[in-house]
Amino acid sequence: MKKFYAFILFAVISVSAFAEADDNYYWFFNKVEASPTGKGVIYASDGSVTPESESDYVASLDVKFNAHYSSGTISAWAKPAAGYQLAGWFTSATDETTMAEKVADGEETSIAVTTEVTTDNDTQEYYPFEPDATYYAIFAKVKVNAAAGLEDVAELSISKVANDTGDKITLTATPYDAESVQFDYWSDSKGNKITENPYTLTVSGVETYTAHFKGDGILTIDFGEGKYLPFSNECSTILNPDVVGYRIEEQSQTFFDDNNNEIAFDETQNAWGYWTNVYDDAGNLESSTFTKYEGEIPTFDTSYKLSQFGYAYNAGDAVILYSKGLQSFALTPEEEPSPWRGSLLQPTCEGAVNIADLPTKDDDGNAITYYTFNGQDFVKATTGTVAKDQCYLMLTAEQYPQPDKILVANSDLLVGIEAVPAKPAAPQFVGIYTIDGKQVTAPVKGINIVNGKKVWIK
Repeated sequence: MKKFYAFILFAVISVSAFAEADDNYYWFFNKVEASPTGKGVIYASDGSVTPESESDYVASLDVKFNAHYSSGTISAWAKPAAGYQLAGWFTSATDETTMAEKVADGEETSIAVTTEVTTDNDTQEYYPFEPDATYYAIFAKVKVNAAAGLEDVAELSISKVANDTGDKITLTATPYDAESVQFDYWSDSKGNKITENPYTLTVSGVETYTAHFKGDGILTIDFGEGKYLPFSNECSTILNPDVVGYRIEEQSQTFFDDNNNEIAFDETQNAWGYWTNVYDDAGNLESSTFTKYEGEIPTFDTSYKLSQFGYAYNAGDAVILYSKGLQSFALTPEEEPSPWRGSLLQPTCEGAVNIADLPTKDDDGNAITYYTFNGQDFVKATTGTVAKDQCYLMLTAEQYPQPDKILVANSDLLVGIEAVPAKPAAPQFVGIYTIDGKQVTAPVKGINIVNGKKVWIK
């Protein structure tokens, strides 16, 4: 076995999601087994070690550990024998085992566990005589799953989870919401489509049947061999791991001084600096002091960035998606959409938008520049229609630079800029000037030229 402290960290994080630590010690005892016998082997631990060789894998293991939490995780590994595959990790292993008893997928996984056995110290082991639970890695010839992204739209069942050659089995997919989601077809590893549901077959070899669905609650997008697509929707959804999402967001215009104070421009003070807050013993704010920054203001090359986000898409948000092949999304209606704040992308989920009909200035009188997506990048646009459920980019004078093209597909660093304007070789002006050349005594909102350097004031 190999020491693996990353798993320890993962376990701690997982535990924290269940409960808060206390001064007691909780004693965990769980059993992990392979089933049926001879179809595969397993390894399991509290996360402190990982299997290092074939000899570490066995048919059954006891996993014992203690922690300051009543909930935790165990790490488990499965290795199917030749001619079999892992159907999943289950809480029982009989001919009557159902898919509802599955607790985890994957040949490497984590399983959530709990215990009620506790002591106020760990001077003596206090493990229960019997395991709190037994978890089974079930190996089979045939298994079922749902298309990626649609794991939670239907109940899947297989009449015999631990099936083998010659078994007659039935696969069933039952949508939870029959009005918005309907069964479409099963697909196998050879690309065959089976529209029967339930579907009865005789097991002959290793095969996985994937359930596909359709309906108002399902969105399917064909990304072909791989492409970027502008996206917005009135519903929320969870992106499966094969889909990557990007936003274009405002880039923070701050920096740190020699004392590690974060310096920002404060409009109330019309100056760059930082605030120091003083609190009383009860945590109430007593005073705030603004310290003006007297040093040189750096040049900010860009006021926006292309950033990748996680798996959750918020209703009403505007994003760029990248993937390959057919990808499905389970849509969840939201009464009060909460799109990502700070995004410079504009959604069209309420209907198609004609760029020529959009305002040319914002509420502060700043000119607006629009960009539409050409399949690879955002390009300046004054005309054209952006279809429903897509998005476009809107920049004002506060967001700079504004090149003709803003890279997405070919942006290795995800900064989203084709070419940053070159910095002046030397100051051309001493003092503070507006972008149109007017000298001022203090920076104004928007782009300023401070001693020959471009400074953006928000």
